[in-house]
Amino acid sequence: MSPEHTPLVSVLTPSYNQATWLGDNLLSVRCQSYGNIEHVVMDGGSTDSSGELLAQAEGHVTWRSEPDRGQSDAINKAFRESSGELIGWLNSDDAFFDCTVVEKVVEVFRSHPDVDVVYGHAAQTTGDGRLIQILWAPEFDRALLGAVDFIVQPATFVRRSALSDPMLNEEFHFAMDYELWVRLADSGAHFRRLDRLLAIDRHQELRKSSTIKDVHSANLKRLAEMYPMRLGPEHEAERSAFYRRQRLRGARLIPGIRRDSLAFTAPEDFKRGLWRRQILQRRSTWPAEYR
Repeated sequence: MSPEHTPLVSVLTPSYNQATWLGDNLLSVRCQSYGNIEHVVMDGGSTDSSGELLAQAEGHVTWRSEPDRGQSDAINKAFRESSGELIGWLNSDDAFFDCTVVEKVVEVFRSHPDVDVVYGHAAQTTGDGRLIQILWAPEFDRALLGAVDFIVQPATFVRRSALSDPMLNEEFHFAMDYELWVRLADSGAHFRRLDRLLAIDRHQELRKSSTIKDVHSANLKRLAEMYPMRLGPEHEAERSAFYRRQRLRGARLIPGIRRDSLAFTAPEDFKRGLWRRQILQRRSTWPAEYR
């Protein structure tokens, strides 16, 4: 794309009964400094106030509320409904980190026409927006990706030309994003890291990592059957080394985080205990509300 080109960016959001966080999601897209964005929300027939929030959303939001076969199906429907040259995927309980995210991502795609995937760092938060940990992402490494999924889904954008329909493999109900990254990498897609915080990954009690851990395990087993992966216990030391590096490298991002620049709602003490968790503590020793 030429420097003057302003490609349409489609942000895809699957949603189901998450009105508590959907408002932050919608706001974080609406506030973006980049103007050419469409936000496509596929709601699975929510019975909370999600429909009311979507009905009140501004004109850049396209949405439907109807039963679906799960998150992967919802994303695939949103993908077919979208028309953007660049695709982002932001779950209804997640949000962009600040209001310049899309602008900065588009600049990378403009400057590097050979790049198919742009990803960055993310911040894991509690349900109310308090920072739990900074999820630092390394430069792309296919071997490391085989051992650990270091690409955080809400902090990732993909060229439509690199994707197929369906966008996600609907056999996966948990690791569908991991499968997508590996599939793209093995098909020759070029990845580039943007060294900044792009999104939040909200750790709330109803998220799938807390409710369907058995499905996660089954999905990883299936992934290892489909692609060259290094997910077995013999690679646990490599994963542990990565997580130590992630904590230390992520710490350098903390001083630059200011509450007045956030695109999501956070309490006044949103960084309380972050340094300790980031550098000194293992997840197993965190207070229960952060696990």
